[in-house]
Amino acid sequence: MYYFKLIIFYSFLGFVLESVVYKFANVNSHSSIFYGPYTLVYGFGVLPCVLIYNFLNPLLKTNILKIIIFYLIFTIITTLIEFIGGHIINYFLKIDKWNYHNHKYHFGKYICLDNALYWGLLSLFIITCLHNYFNKNIISTIPTSASIIILIIFIIDFIFVVKNKIRKTI
Repeated sequence: MYYFKLIIFYSFLGFVLESVVYKFANVNSHSSIFYGPYTLVYGFGVLPCVLIYNFLNPLLKTNILKIIIFYLIFTIITTLIEFIGGHIINYFLKIDKWNYHNHKYHFGKYICLDNALYWGLLSLFIITCLHNYFNKNIISTIPTSASIIILIIFIIDFIFVVKNKIRKTI
């Protein structure tokens, strides 16, 4: 249940982050395919970063080397998650929630160099500076009963998304 809490927490945090960015960019949309306030690509992006950080951190001794290695790993992981997530959303829902064709160094629609570098920096900052605080004061304090309720809400939300998509294609 801990990993589910982690995914949901960072999915919510990602939704808030993108909502703020969208507000300043005057984008009249939100980043999620769901009706609820969570963008799963963030949760699924942070999860492997946390796991790899927890595994490698005790093994790496030099701080500068740690920062460089984690930055590169986090950049690759989050870019892969964004690439896979974009394709999954497009395959099943036939929509593009993001499209980087207008970026100079893009690779297809779903990844580009400038965003990949930002995701790496954001992940490095969150994992090395904020995650322990979030984990101790928020994620680990969420009761299992609340997690189960959130899971049920998420499943209902997912059903509505699929039902709405099916209705639009008929």
